[in-house]
Amino acid sequence: MNACPELETLLLAAAEHDADALAHLRSCPDCAFLAEEHRQLEKDLTRLVDPLPPADLVQSVMARVALEPAPARVELRTGLSILAVTLMGATLAFVATHGNLGLLGTRAASAVVAWRNLFFGLSEALAAVWSTAAVPMVVTMAGLVVVSTLGVRRLAAHRVVEAQVRP
Repeated sequence: MNACPELETLLLAAAEHDADALAHLRSCPDCAFLAEEHRQLEKDLTRLVDPLPPADLVQSVMARVALEPAPARVELRTGLSILAVTLMGATLAFVATHGNLGLLGTRAASAVVAWRNLFFGLSEALAAVWSTAAVPMVVTMAGLVVVSTLGVRRLAAHRVVEAQVRP
């Protein structure tokens, strides 16, 4: 077998139908046996199918994740933020009811009614403005307010510059 070429080179040459490699395989029983074993192994490998994961893989992984404890820092931060919000809400409720927490529901209902009345009042005012010829007047007034504000701002900036120039 010492005169035989390297097995990998021989098999590659035989796969490319090299005449010398094919003649050597016909004349050398050791190389022919190794080539046949290699061919049979390749044939068996091509018939193999990738194994499927177990059917309960997702459930088992999720169960292991659920068993893993959350980092203590995250739990502490979450707990402290819940505690802070709860304490702020309780303090606000106490202050809003002047110490009488029994009035909390009544005060909340009164606030809802007041906001509802404010909302309906604003919507009626807006409807009155849009339905009349007051729209040009509102736009003109808004323009005057903007121009006046910009003028006062410019005047104030001019006076600051004058104060800085005069020592």
